Amino acid sequence: MSAPAASQPRTSTHGYFASHWRSLDYFNLYRLTLAFALVFTGLLFDSSELFSVDASERYLAYAYAYLVSAALFVLGIRARWPGFQIQLSAHIVADIFFTVALMSTSERLAGGLGLLLAISIASGGLVGNGRLTLLYASLASIALLIQQVFNTLGNGGGSENFFQVGLLCAGYFAIGWLSHALTQRALRSEQLAQQQATELALLDRINALAVENSPEGLLALSGNGLIRHMSPRAQALLKIAGKVVPGKTRIEDCSASLAQALPTRFEPGSHHDVIVPGTRLRVRCIPVSSRDDTRILMLEDLGEAEAAAQRLKLAALGRLTANIAHEIRNPLAAISQAAQLLREEPGNAAQAKLSGIIENNARRLDRLVEEVLTLNRRDRLKPANLDAAQLSALIDELRQAEEIPADAVIVNMSPTLHFVFDPDHLRQILWNLLRNAWRYSRRQKGSLVIEARQTGNTGYLELADDGPGVPPEHQGKLFEPFFTTDAQGTGLGLFLARELAEANRASLRLVPGGQGARFRLSFEKGA
Repeated sequence: MSAPAASQPRTSTHGYFASHWRSLDYFNLYRLTLAFALVFTGLLFDSSELFSVDASERYLAYAYAYLVSAALFVLGIRARWPGFQIQLSAHIVADIFFTVALMSTSERLAGGLGLLLAISIASGGLVGNGRLTLLYASLASIALLIQQVFNTLGNGGGSENFFQVGLLCAGYFAIGWLSHALTQRALRSEQLAQQQATELALLDRINALAVENSPEGLLALSGNGLIRHMSPRAQALLKIAGKVVPGKTRIEDCSASLAQALPTRFEPGSHHDVIVPGTRLRVRCIPVSSRDDTRILMLEDLGEAEAAAQRLKLAALGRLTANIAHEIRNPLAAISQAAQLLREEPGNAAQAKLSGIIENNARRLDRLVEEVLTLNRRDRLKPANLDAAQLSALIDELRQAEEIPADAVIVNMSPTLHFVFDPDHLRQILWNLLRNAWRYSRRQKGSLVIEARQTGNTGYLELADDGPGVPPEHQGKLFEPFFTTDAQGTGLGLFLARELAEANRASLRLVPGGQGARFRLSFEKGA
C-alpha cells in the first residue's frame, strides 16, 4: 500500500488521501484484467466440456457483466464519489457476487475461481487499511456456502464438497486476519516514519536557520575542492560576488587565497589564519567521514571577534567607572587631606616620610581614576583642525610638564602638516607616549625622536626612544588594559591611548624592529 502523502492531501472523504485512491485504482485495474481474462476464457472454451450443459452462455454473461462493472468503477474512482470505503466495499461485494455466479457454471472451475476471492479479500484489507477485512471474509464464506447448498440440492452433490468449501472459507478468514495484522503493522511503521520525517524536517529547518544566522561562515568542501555547501555568511566573508553552484563550483574559482592554504596547511581539527581581500579570517577544519573526504570549514572574522572582545572589556570598564567616582575619589580626597595635615604638623622625619608615601600613592590612585573616567568619555568627540605649529606647541608643553630637557627631544615635522583630531584626546595620547618613552629611555641628549609626516590623505606621527625596547613576549599584550611591567604604572596608559585614537578614526600601534620602542599614530588629513 502506498504511504499517505505528507503534503496536502487530495481527498473527498475525511481520513483518506490520494494514495488510498491510487491503491484502489490499481486494485480495480487488476479486476479489469481479471474480467478480460475470464471473458477470453469463456470465448476460447465455449464448446468444450469445461462448462455444464447450457452453462457457457451464462458464464459469458457473468464475465461480461463483471467487465462492465469494473469499467464503471473507474468512473467512480476518478470522481471520488461515493466515498472511499463505500467504493471499496462495493468492489469486494461485486467480486464475491460474480465469482460465486461464475463458480455455479462449472464444477471444474469452481475451486480455482474460489481462490480468486482470497486475492480480493487480501487486496481489500491492504487497500482499506485493514478495515472490514474479516467482514469481507465472512461475506465470501456465506456466499460460497449458499452456492454450495444450491449446487447440492440441484445436482445432488455429496458432503465431501462441503469439506472443500469449509477449507476454502477457513482460508478466507486466515487471509483476512493476516491481511489485517500486516496492514496494522504497516500503518504503525508508516506513522513512525511520518513522525520521524516530521522531526527530521524540523531538524533540517533548525539547522538551516542556525547556519543562516551563525556569525561564523560555513563551507563544506569535498576532497577535490568542489563546494558542497556555502552559507551566505561564508560567501560574504570570502567576498564572493558571483553565484556558487554546489557540486559544480570549485573553491579556487571563488577564493584563491583560501584554496592555496587548503592542500598543505589544513589538518583535521586545526585552525589557521587566512587573509582574504580586506578581511583576516580564522579557519577551522572539521573532517566528515565520507567517501569524497568532505571537510567542513568554519570561517570566523577575526576583526569582529576582536571587536566583540573589546566591547566586553569596555563594558566591564564602564561598569567599573560608574562606581569609581563615589567609591574611590571621596575617601581618596580625605586620605590626601589627612596626609597634608600630618605634613604641616611639627614632628620627626619618619612622620614626614610616611605622609609623603601616603600623598604619592593617593596621587597614583587619583591618576588611575582619571584615566578610567577619560576612557569612559572617549566617545565625546570635539574634532578640530590642527597644524604643525599647534602640534609643536603641544609637544613642548608636555615636555615641560614631564620635566624633560629640551635637547633630549628631537622633533622632525613637515611644516605643511594638517589633520583633524580632538585636541584633548591628542594631548592624552601624546602625554602617555612621551611619559613612557622618557621613563624607559637613556635620558640623554636626543633620546627621544618625534617625527610627523603627511602623504596624500593620510599622515602619521612617530615617537621613538633609545631604550631597551619592548620584549617580544610583551608585544602582543602591550595594549591590553591593566597590563604593565612597571610597579608604579596603572596599565591603562597605552590602552587608553589606542582607544582614544580609534575614537578619532586613527590607529596607534607598535612599529617592530630598530633600537628602542617606536610607536606610530596614523591619522587622516584635515579638511
